[in-house]
Amino acid sequence: MRFSWIAVSALLLFSGCAQKGTFDLFKMDEAHERAVEQLRTDAIVLSLETKAIISSLYLNKIDPTQYQEGENFIVAVYFENDDRTLRVRELESNGYKLTLNGKKAELIEPMSEKDQRRNLMPIQNNWNRYYFVRFNSEPAASLALRLENNQTGKVVLSYQK
Repeated sequence: MRFSWIAVSALLLFSGCAQKGTFDLFKMDEAHERAVEQLRTDAIVLSLETKAIISSLYLNKIDPTQYQEGENFIVAVYFENDDRTLRVRELESNGYKLTLNGKKAELIEPMSEKDQRRNLMPIQNNWNRYYFVRFNSEPAASLALRLENNQTGKVVLSYQK
């Protein structure tokens, strides 16, 4: 009984000493908060094997002043059996097709590790390939970013304008 009173007293005494909470260490700026909100991730799975994983950010919602032309995305893709020795890293070279509401991309640009736009992506790893992708402006309020392959399947990431 005496130990429990000592423990409760110590707990009450030290509970008011903290100036910062744990979550204060994880403060993000507005752009990173919006990036986390806009992050979508899904996988193409065939016969219980992951064939591809796609993560994307809709940049028009993250920074509307900078991304006004078209529909802009950062896309991170992992492909099973990806050949890392290739110099040219094209998204569609693995037999996959990326579309937005059924339309092909206007621009698919591989992003280097030093590209500042990659800092917005909450997911950073060595096995993903990163691309800046621009589509023509889409009048629809909902956007469906689709990665598909005739042999392995498809995945759709949905966004609202």
